[in-house]
Amino acid sequence: MLRRSRKLCLPMGPTIRRLLVGRQGLEKIRLFSASTSGESVAVPDEAKPKNFPKPQFWIPRSERKGRSVFVADNTMWFGQNRLKRNDRRCPSRDLNFTPLDWANHKSPYRRIRHMINIFKSSTIQRLSFPELSLTASIAMALGYYNEIVASGATEMITISPTAFGGATTAVGILAGFRLNASYGRYEECRIFWGDTNNAIRDLARQTKMWMRDADQQDRMLKLLKAYPVVLNFHLTAKGGHHNIKRFDNTTEDSFEDRVHAEYLAELRDIYTDGAHESDYYRMAKVKYNGGNTPIEVLTLMGETIAGSVGSVDAIYVRELDEQLQRMCAVFGASERVLRTSLPTSFTRHTSRLMFFWSNALPFAYYSTLGPFATVFASIFTSWAIQSIEDIGVQLEEPFFVLPMRQYSDGIFDAVNQIGRNYEVYVPPSITKSDADVEEFSKPPSVPGAVTKRHLNIS
Repeated sequence: MLRRSRKLCLPMGPTIRRLLVGRQGLEKIRLFSASTSGESVAVPDEAKPKNFPKPQFWIPRSERKGRSVFVADNTMWFGQNRLKRNDRRCPSRDLNFTPLDWANHKSPYRRIRHMINIFKSSTIQRLSFPELSLTASIAMALGYYNEIVASGATEMITISPTAFGGATTAVGILAGFRLNASYGRYEECRIFWGDTNNAIRDLARQTKMWMRDADQQDRMLKLLKAYPVVLNFHLTAKGGHHNIKRFDNTTEDSFEDRVHAEYLAELRDIYTDGAHESDYYRMAKVKYNGGNTPIEVLTLMGETIAGSVGSVDAIYVRELDEQLQRMCAVFGASERVLRTSLPTSFTRHTSRLMFFWSNALPFAYYSTLGPFATVFASIFTSWAIQSIEDIGVQLEEPFFVLPMRQYSDGIFDAVNQIGRNYEVYVPPSITKSDADVEEFSKPPSVPGAVTKRHLNIS
């Protein structure tokens, strides 16, 4: 208990208690953290990523060899498209669907499969305690009182089922509205990630088309790979590593340090060649200080685009900047959803109404069903309605249930493919001399100008 209390008092930012080397080391880290991005302050050895805890869950791409970083739920027959849940409180997290998943999803045997796994349902496990347990306890206590304590029917405690039916209808409608409102947020955030994916693909393609400097291309493509990683860690507490426990008695490292170690490992997997290390450390420093890392990456992209003004025509620089503005707008919309929940007064009212309704169910059922059937009917009815509201609670924070780790990996693979396979196509009618290829691969210096690539040179 004392250990848990001590951890509750830890600061929200990454701790440096395991990184310090006396007062001098502390001063170095403070200087490093307080410096602006443009200042040439050397990264102190104590604050370098190598001194953070080793990542527990991230598998470098060079070491995967076909292994998946996602642990699927093997209990879901013919449909392992769901992440394995750590405990009963975890929500359901679906992975990206494949054609096989869609076939299983629409199978005529799906209801049998779903009933076999009913006790693996997140709603049953999440509601089993305290909601359903409390309802069952009240139903059993009511049966004991009415059958053993009460001396006659006049002393039995019951509620008219007819009068209670109106309340049940109102509660069901309220639960459905709660689910619809939460699903709207879920769908909106999925669209945001789709827009981010499309914008990054377009920007990667335009980078290869219009940026002539190889170093600028390499820097831009790395930043595009890093952006979904920093966005994932900015929008979620664990960066998609749901197996990280906030209170872990097996390690002395704080929760923030362990998350930061996974963050650094994912970025290091992008900067494997040692080039553009300054960008890597800038992203590490902003995260270390609790800053806005997506804004930092967008700033680095803007610096790269601005640095290409002399070698890239202005009209193409404008196109690149428009894609950057598109990414920034989507990021702002994502933060809006993250910072704003459904009105808390609505959430509190729904919770209170559900509590009173579910615990009053046994009193409405008793006069009709008797002592034994009342217990089971109350549990089932309470679960049927409260599970609708609980699904809405799970979906209200979309970034916590969306497979954002898969989205990040998909964007990484797309940028890699564009960077690796892009090659300027020279029509066969043009003589394939080095000079012609070089001229063909360059955009015209003046929009509308005619160059060799517009002519049929044989």
